[in-house]
Amino acid sequence: MSGFNFVGSKNLDNILDPEACKDLPGDELATVWKEWHKDKEGQLGWVVEGVVGTSILDKARDKNGKFFIVPIFEKPTTVDNSGEVGDTTDCYGTSTANAGYYNLIVQFFPESHFVVAPLDAYQQNPAEARPVLSFSVFDDYIESRNMCLVRADVIAKALDEEDARKVISMCLKSWEGAEGNDYVDKFNNSPAEFDFDQYLDFARAEWFGQAK
Repeated sequence: MSGFNFVGSKNLDNILDPEACKDLPGDELATVWKEWHKDKEGQLGWVVEGVVGTSILDKARDKNGKFFIVPIFEKPTTVDNSGEVGDTTDCYGTSTANAGYYNLIVQFFPESHFVVAPLDAYQQNPAEARPVLSFSVFDDYIESRNMCLVRADVIAKALDEEDARKVISMCLKSWEGAEGNDYVDKFNNSPAEFDFDQYLDFARAEWFGQAK
């Protein structure tokens, strides 16, 4: 399966001055990173622990862990607070069980970069599929600060930053593979064992903040 090109900075030094940060403690560096991105339109930044970043990158860098899919859920309809039997509702009485969705495909590019595009466009013509989002997990400070810096660029205006954050969070959790989450491994290596409906339930719970 052919892919598309990464859009974004591939080098952390192009974003963060290494000389200015070399003596900063980890907590201060994390604050600088988050604050720098705070008011940047279309650019997001946050921090993950070193062990988490290692798990994500180890799996992504494996030649059999390059692709995954992530659903974007539409805003669900509102029901009364009582709901119906079997309904999944949030604290505002909003039903999420039947929320519509469309799928994005995520492709990893060595050494630390991910590109996200609509799955239907990718299936029609991978070479012409336009990314809506790209993000990187930089491990430059994994040894000295026990952290990885995550940087995202929202490319498509149709994707708001809230949804972009949810997509990236889903990607990171899926590639991390914690708590028995082996969806990425099955998707790439054992597609017959990849239960999309089960994954969709997991993704919906994560998206609407109902994960336990």
